[in-house]
Amino acid sequence: MPLRKLCFCLFGAALAVSVFTTGCRRHHDRHDDGQPAQSQPAQTQPAQNENAIYNQWEVETHRAHKELAQRPPDEQKEYNDWRQKHP
Repeated sequence: MPLRKLCFCLFGAALAVSVFTTGCRRHHDRHDDGQPAQSQPAQTQPAQNENAIYNQWEVETHRAHKELAQRPPDEQKEYNDWRQKHP
């Protein structure tokens, strides 16, 4: 009987902790200035397609893989020019 009461108390405590630590999402998603945070959309299909197109440009122009942001400005411009010609 005491073991059953102990299990019941531990279960109740675990449930209470999860309720109190979860909090209210509305209050959690606020910036320091009190304004609601903007939700960040998950990576969408168009963004994944853009990665594939960028990889295609690297292959066609015989370049080693790098993130676009890490490329020199002239290569970024070259990619953007190429991208506009390849819808």
